[in-house]
Amino acid sequence: MKKRYLYVIFVILLFPSFTFSTSIDELFKMGNEKYKQGKYDEAIQFYETIIKKGVKNGYLFYNLGNAYFKNKQLGKAILNYERARLYLPNDEDIKFNLQFVSALKVDKIQSPKYNPFTKVILFIYNIFDVNTLFIISYILLWIIVGIFIIKWIVKNLQLQDIASRIFPYIGILFIIFTLILIIKIYNTENLKYSIVLSQESEVRSGPGKDYTVIFTLHEGTKVRERNYSGKWTQITLPNGYSGWIKSSDIESIEK
Repeated sequence: MKKRYLYVIFVILLFPSFTFSTSIDELFKMGNEKYKQGKYDEAIQFYETIIKKGVKNGYLFYNLGNAYFKNKQLGKAILNYERARLYLPNDEDIKFNLQFVSALKVDKIQSPKYNPFTKVILFIYNIFDVNTLFIISYILLWIIVGIFIIKWIVKNLQLQDIASRIFPYIGILFIIFTLILIIKIYNTENLKYSIVLSQESEVRSGPGKDYTVIFTLHEGTKVRERNYSGKWTQITLPNGYSGWIKSSDIESIEK
């Protein structure tokens, strides 16, 4: 009798999670099916329902971005491709689609010009996520430890010579990757980016309609959030331009 009660309790505890996972799978399949049928509005509804249930992953946001793009909602497409990239930073399909749709934006904002060394740093920063940077830094650290062991403990002169030759290069790489890791962690924790969703949005010199319009942004433009005042958000562009925009005109990439 006790075994039967235990079995019933087990089923009760397991059933909700089973139902939840099954419903998510079904919603995702139905969303994909609607997408294949060209019913993009319905596909979007299925994907958004999954997100409202608390599910967040790169493939879901990628599919949602595709559906929004097909539905001619450029801002939402870019927003969800950016979200997908947070989870799958090295996915080539996401990179390609994001570059493709970004080229369709009205606003062509030029990024600052960088010297070759800075370009290399930015390349490393963009291609690796925090976990990968940590692993690389960790491996380089242990290589440095190994070099010190060879130099001070191992008596083999040939190995000591090799260790002395490679130490400066490993040391420089360790410093570079560790600094990039620190910067990436800081930016991930402290910097917030949004996408303009309004077809056209006025950016003003202050948080209110009484302030002067200093420039206009359009759907799909990526901005950095800096400050907040009431229903207004202070933003900065890659070229350094800054101003205040209605908070309702933008949506944060971090969902």
